[in-house]
Order: sequence, then structure tokens, then C-alpha cells
Amino acid sequence: MEEANILKTTATLIFMALLMAEIASSAPLAREVIQASEILARIERGEPVFVNNLIVEGNLDYSGFEIDLSTTVGVGGSEAALELLGSHQAKRPKRISSPIAITNSEIRGDVNFDKITFIDAVNFAGTSFAGNASFDEARFEDQAAFLYAKFRGDASFKAASFNDRAYFSGDHFGGRADFEGAQFKRLAGFSYAKFSEEADFQGARFGNEACFGGAQFKEDADFGGTEFGGFAYFGRARFSGSSRLGEARFADIANFYSARLADAG
Repeated sequence: MEEANILKTTATLIFMALLMAEIASSAPLAREVIQASEILARIERGEPVFVNNLIVEGNLDYSGFEIDLSTTVGVGGSEAALELLGSHQAKRPKRISSPIAITNSEIRGDVNFDKITFIDAVNFAGTSFAGNASFDEARFEDQAAFLYAKFRGDASFKAASFNDRAYFSGDHFGGRADFEGAQFKRLAGFSYAKFSEEADFQGARFGNEACFGGAQFKEDADFGGTEFGGFAYFGRARFSGSSRLGEARFADIANFYSARLADAG
């Protein structure tokens, strides 16, 4: 029964990845342009963001901290305000409460959502990131969907927390992919993802199913110290470089059916 559920989950991830590929390929060539600043303004106003088949021009940078004035009493003058701005204790991580969906689009700039907490669902399925994309130390409280996304630059999710399902199936990582120290509490899907450069999963924690079926690692993949708390599926995965999977910890079944490992040590 458990094996049937695992196979069903894997089949669902593959189907979703293929569906996103079909949607992306059938999208019209002509695309309208929306400025990144407009999207950032919507987020700042707490409005939902729904963008499909558009060109996003500019950098999407919503990183860092916001100032929490309520934590300080008696701020009245400009000198006190300046002191507040320099106080680390008066800062808190930014939170985005509204859903974000930028799908089948092209972002022509860098993306930076470091240290951001996403309360609602995030969807970048079928979207191409022309620059670097960074979600370091971000927290995803709801589902995070990056199905069939293309990262042409570096993609960094270092120390990110995924508290719901995370989908990276069918993704193409053209630059370095950094998931060092990332935490996946529920299903993590990387089926048929392609890693053109180094993929770093060192110290990552998968609390539930981790699906890497059919994934391709063109360069080194670092799974040293990675913890797999649930079923780990690497069927038909291809490792052209080292993997350090021998240093990973598996608490449940690990399936490497027809996988090719150049160096498992």
C-alpha cells in the first residue's frame, strides 16, 4: 500500500511537469511587458500578484528587513528615528501575506527575496529567470511551485524553509543551484530537473518524500550530510560528477532503480 502511494505521488509529479511544459510551449510568442516596480508596489500594498505570459522588466528585489516602529516607545525626533534605523533590535523579517503567481513569464533581471516569509502560496511555474535568483533564508508557509522554471543564472535557496509542498520538477538550473541547509517539511519534488552546474544540497533536511526521479546532474552534486526522513526516490537519476550520497543519512527507503552514479562517495 505504501509503495503504491509512493508510485502514485511520483507519477503525479511527472504528469504536472509535463503539463507545465505543454502549457509553456503553447503560449503565444508576443508578450506584454510589466515593470518589476509595479509588481513590487502591489506586494507592498498587500495585493495579490497574478501575472501570466508576460515579460517582467527590471529587478524583483524585496529582500531584507522592515522597520518595526511599534517596538520602540517615544520616537519623536529625527535623531531618534535615525537611531532606530540603525538598531538591529528594531528590525524584523518582511512578510508577504498575499499570494504570488508569476507563471509562464520571463523575468529580465535579478530576483531577490532573501529573508522573506511567504504566508500564502507562491507560484513561478513555467517562468524563466534571466538573472540570478535568491531566496536565501526565505520561509514558505504554503505551497511553493517552481515547476518547469528555468534559472539561467544562479539559483539560491540556501537555508530556506519549505513548510508545505515544494515543487521543482522539470526545472532547468543553468547556473549554480544552492539548497545548502534548506529544510523541506513535506514533499519535495525535483523529478526530471536538470542541473547544468554544481548542485549543493549539503546539510539539507527532507522531512517527507524527496523525489529526484530522472534528475540530471551535469556537474558535482553535494549531498554530504543531507538528511532524508521519508522515502527518497532517485530512480533513473544521472550523476555525471561526484554526489557525496554516501555521506547522506536515510531514515526510510531509498530507491536508486536504474540510477547512474559516477561517484557515490
